[in-house]
Amino acid sequence: MRLLPRSLRYRIAATIFALEAVVLTVVIWQTTGFVREATERQIEEMERVALQILRGPAREALLTEEYDRFQPYIERLLRDPHVVRAVLADGEGRVVAASDARLVGGPLPPLAGKAGNYWRAERLANAAGPLGTLAVEFSSAPLARIHAQARNLGIGIGLSGMAVIAVVGVTFGMLLTRRLERVAAAAQAMSRGERGRLSGVRGDDEVGALGAAFDHMAERLEADRRALEEARTALEARVRARTAELERTNRELEGFVSAVSHDLRAPLRAVQGFGEALMEDHAAELSPEARGYLERMRAAAERMGQLIEDLLLLSRVSRSQLERARVDLSRMAEEVIEELRTAEPGRAVEARIAPGIEAEADPRLLRVVLENLLRNAWKFTRGREPARIELTLEIERGEPCVSVRDNGAGFDPRYAHKLFQPFQRLHSAQEFEGSGIGLSTVQRIVHMHGGRVWAEGREGEGARFCFTLGPHALRLRVRDGEEERG
Repeated sequence: MRLLPRSLRYRIAATIFALEAVVLTVVIWQTTGFVREATERQIEEMERVALQILRGPAREALLTEEYDRFQPYIERLLRDPHVVRAVLADGEGRVVAASDARLVGGPLPPLAGKAGNYWRAERLANAAGPLGTLAVEFSSAPLARIHAQARNLGIGIGLSGMAVIAVVGVTFGMLLTRRLERVAAAAQAMSRGERGRLSGVRGDDEVGALGAAFDHMAERLEADRRALEEARTALEARVRARTAELERTNRELEGFVSAVSHDLRAPLRAVQGFGEALMEDHAAELSPEARGYLERMRAAAERMGQLIEDLLLLSRVSRSQLERARVDLSRMAEEVIEELRTAEPGRAVEARIAPGIEAEADPRLLRVVLENLLRNAWKFTRGREPARIELTLEIERGEPCVSVRDNGAGFDPRYAHKLFQPFQRLHSAQEFEGSGIGLSTVQRIVHMHGGRVWAEGREGEGARFCFTLGPHALRLRVRDGEEERG
């Protein structure tokens, strides 16, 4: 079973094979060259000796002109397969003795070899002057055979050596990688999720150290996994207990809010009813100061009733389940503005609603958000001439957001973080009515959608409220029907 990449084992063998092959090739090449050179020197020495042996009888034959006595030497020389023919010529260049009788009496032939043969010639002379020429033609076939034998022997030795080296390299690679394969098998088993798989590789070398380190790591991972499993089990139990406790607390709180709100409504209705009865039936009997007290009492009762309604709305929002749908946010904002105009027909407010804004959100809860933000803008622009409210889709930090801007009373930016806390008001109830719950409800709804809400403003310079509704929840509808996502 191959657990390591095949190349690791065979790269080791290939490296050993390549190095040894190079060394072996160089050695064989040098040895073959040495053998060839030695053989060539030996043949040259034999040729020189042959000429030296013939030199004396040839000189004697030329001096005595007894050429027949030289012919046996030529015939004995021809017994050597290395010799092709031999020629003796006198001083005038006329052949006087030759291995080929047809050459006798003719001129000395050109000393040019045929088909790889070659001549070796020697000028003969004495004290009186030149005597003639002794020439022997040698064959190159024996030398070629010796070269071929040396080459074949080198190739054979090389191939045999490379085969042995290949076997040794593969065997060495297998011995070297066998323990690595055990470590790799344990690592692959761990990657498949098999727990507690150890390699069992030990030793004093680097592979043994690797196996020991891997086994130690595997043991530590298994111990950590067990500890993590125990911690997760304990955490899940604690989460279940805390969740149950939180659900119980929320039910108790919801019941308390509902009970308190219902219990408060009855006395409030009584206060409001008796106040109206006093104003209608006994207004003439009351002093102006008493009537003022009565009006203030009725106004306080109305504010308390509105506060109870807002608390109930916040409680219902917290219990609501999101049901996202595509909402025409621009049209919904226009409807809210129209309701505000109907409630206060005497006010002149310039409202600019950017067209084509759509959202993937809970329509009912998104309506609550727009009502609170636009109602705040409508309220805090009271007394401004002209009063302006603007709703647009903008990009903040790379994220689309709905912006509601007005030129109203504004607020101190140092206290912007208090705007979304329940019952926190930056203006007195005498200046602007309200319960201090609306923006808390807006923040709760926006967070339920996975978005965020923030406010910017300055005293006397208006305010800007922005909110997002999570990734890809807001878009601008383009005229040709396509959608441009923020």
